[in-house]
Amino acid sequence: MEAEFYSLQKIRKLSEEAVKDPESFWKDKMHLISWFKEPEKIREGEPPFEKWFVNGYTNISYNAIDRHLDKSEKVAFYWINEKLDTRSITYRDLYCEVNRASYVLKELGVKKGDVVSLIMPSIPEAVYMSLAVHRLGATLVIHYLGLSEETLTYRLNDCNSRVLIVASKGFRNGNEIRIKDFVDKLLDSRKTPIEKVLVVKRGYDDFNVTKRDVIYEEVRPRGRVYVEPIWVESNEPSTIYYTSGTTGRPKGLYHSTAGYVIALNYAFKSLMGPKENDIWWTISELGWPVWPMANLYTIPFMGLTGVLFEGYIGYKPDMFSRIIERFGVNLVWSSTTTLYTLKSLGEESVKSGDTSTLRLILNTGEPLNPGAWKWLRENMPHVTIADAYWMTEHLFPVAGTPFGIGEIPYKAGSAGIRFPGSDFRVVDDDGKELQVGKKGYIVLKPISPALAKMHNDTNGERIIKTYWSRFPGYFYTGDYGYMDEDGYLYVLGRADDVIKSGERIGTLEVESVVVTHPAVAEAAVVGYPKEVGEGILVLAVIKKGYPMSEDLANDIKSYLRNSGYIVDKVYLVRRLPKTKSGKIMRRLIRALVRNEEIGDISTLDDPSILEELKSILSEKD
Repeated sequence: MEAEFYSLQKIRKLSEEAVKDPESFWKDKMHLISWFKEPEKIREGEPPFEKWFVNGYTNISYNAIDRHLDKSEKVAFYWINEKLDTRSITYRDLYCEVNRASYVLKELGVKKGDVVSLIMPSIPEAVYMSLAVHRLGATLVIHYLGLSEETLTYRLNDCNSRVLIVASKGFRNGNEIRIKDFVDKLLDSRKTPIEKVLVVKRGYDDFNVTKRDVIYEEVRPRGRVYVEPIWVESNEPSTIYYTSGTTGRPKGLYHSTAGYVIALNYAFKSLMGPKENDIWWTISELGWPVWPMANLYTIPFMGLTGVLFEGYIGYKPDMFSRIIERFGVNLVWSSTTTLYTLKSLGEESVKSGDTSTLRLILNTGEPLNPGAWKWLRENMPHVTIADAYWMTEHLFPVAGTPFGIGEIPYKAGSAGIRFPGSDFRVVDDDGKELQVGKKGYIVLKPISPALAKMHNDTNGERIIKTYWSRFPGYFYTGDYGYMDEDGYLYVLGRADDVIKSGERIGTLEVESVVVTHPAVAEAAVVGYPKEVGEGILVLAVIKKGYPMSEDLANDIKSYLRNSGYIVDKVYLVRRLPKTKSGKIMRRLIRALVRNEEIGDISTLDDPSILEELKSILSEKD
């Protein structure tokens, strides 16, 4: 699994070759997975309607478990919770349990082409059930814990799931999450296509059992069971992810069976350079694409060992480093917000346990601001900090730091360089490509097999309107940024969030400065209307030990002024509105500041923060 190392110049050449001849580039990667029948053609058509690895047949579950039976005693996953209880699952265990789950789902009538929904915490049974769905050739939809009844009802109807797999309950931040009770209430009061609910008890009996319920532990086969993996054509859907917009319904986006996982496996080999005996911890909730990307489609595909953590990393200040120490973790894939949480918790979060085995942390969500990068490097100097910029619609890095291919300089605040297999541009309002250093809109000329298609969009009208109409010939990311003279991409925020204050200022530009203030853990910046142009408003989360005072707010203003940003308002807060995956929801702050419609809040982690922020914002107005 050792990768060949190239210089920065050769990585750039590799990118150029991929742009010039995508078919040859990706043909070389097709053997990252095993095939029942190899494809007849690498690519057919043009995006967004292209097909990859045409008429090739494979199965995700087969690639994750069957081909690793020669390492049956190797640990596939460790599980740990907030109490530091642990379980170990070998590849032999994984193989047996996935076959048992597949047998039960098959008995429930699940077959190729069906869509199966799942709501679970990060537990081994979530892996078993997910891979079992894929073994039968069905499409998997993982829903967030904590979605509103209205949002989950819409998603169940939109994806047309007849079978829903749930855990009886989960645990997060010291709290019990009663999943089965929530599902019962929804299904009893709303119309959905759900016919059967497969319930994993987890040793608990304190829930109601209805006629639609099947208790997994009661029907799980006891002996050896084998279910033949179904042949699935490369371009058939493997999974559907839902992404919310400012207004309107969440969008269902599906990824393919072969091209998607090939792109993922190449991406992670290039980003992280995983070694055969590495232990990899992805800090993520189910429902965010990151969890299945790692724990279903990469870690078991590569035959590595993963860590499943059920809980919240900030539950105890020392949780992160204790888990690293417990399992000797080598690689961490984390959301940006989780890394900011570590910084806000202080040195205890990274120094309480022995982190000497940790080699690399890959940041995802937003480019890591220089303040957080500096803090991480100072407190864990032995750890490489890597970055990747991608999105649900394009689950292959647009830009990144391909440390698994070669050594390149890391530029704090940037997303990295053009990733081999991607092709981005920065354009102006008219779609004309901008020169180095000029701010504009980030667009793609997709050349990877990880470009999503829209669910229930047979003729492609919706995907064209949503992503291809703003700049004809380009896929519009919705982000604003620029590229420097060395080819590093700087993402300055969502284009909708750009502040027009004399010149256009990206929200992340200001945030990357304010978080370098010694009292600030993390921040969110939005623009608001003034008589002339827009003003800049900052919400700053203050570290423990600093006073929430007017003097501190004024000091932050002065700090920003000295860096070239005239900030009108600074509010000191305890927390920011975030999605369940940890992303800051700046559009909600902007809507509150401007007294606009809030829009879709289906992915908001804690809706009570809206009233909390309204109160804070009204105090100074």
